[in-house]
Amino acid sequence: MTDKLGKIKDTVDDARSGRLIFISHCLLNQNACVRGLASQPAAIRELIDLLLDNDVAIYQMPCPEVTYYGSMRWGQVKKQYASPMFRKHCRNIAEQLCDQVQTYRDNDHEVIGFVMRDGSPTCGLLRSAVEADENEVWGGMVWNASPLQRFGETKGVFTEELQAEVERRGMKDILFLSLPEVPEAGSFPDRLAEIKKVITKKSQQQLANV
Repeated sequence: MTDKLGKIKDTVDDARSGRLIFISHCLLNQNACVRGLASQPAAIRELIDLLLDNDVAIYQMPCPEVTYYGSMRWGQVKKQYASPMFRKHCRNIAEQLCDQVQTYRDNDHEVIGFVMRDGSPTCGLLRSAVEADENEVWGGMVWNASPLQRFGETKGVFTEELQAEVERRGMKDILFLSLPEVPEAGSFPDRLAEIKKVITKKSQQQLANV
């Protein structure tokens, strides 16, 4: 400890940009992915570098799968996660996240939106993992099953609950963006270019209002 008092600043101005974006947990922590799906050692560098280069702070959302099933879970499809219990879990996370969005917005920060994870049965925005055949049995002992999945044009369970909470609060200007976790779920370059376009456009608008 020290007897010296901290200097009292005569202003609340500091180095913050006042801009932030909420991103899916695995975009910043690849260790959270179902085993076999991590595409980079630690984080999706292209996204993280893009955000930091444009002075956009990063809010890492909790992973609904890890916080419910843990890190040793099996890969599943949307209908396996679409139980009332898991949806309640997702709603609880969504409420907490929207509380955070609201408090930042109430204090003059710009929350650009959410970056989801296409291909995920929970966090997919444009595409999510679904059963390849509706007649396939998903359940039972995994060593007795070999069902196939595909990527359907449907939102993941968590994305549905998050969008519902955002809509309930009337946050109509909050954007939903996404990056695919595998090539079959979408074009990574196209989705990254869309995110870049959004954050640079908003940055230009911010400068114009200064």
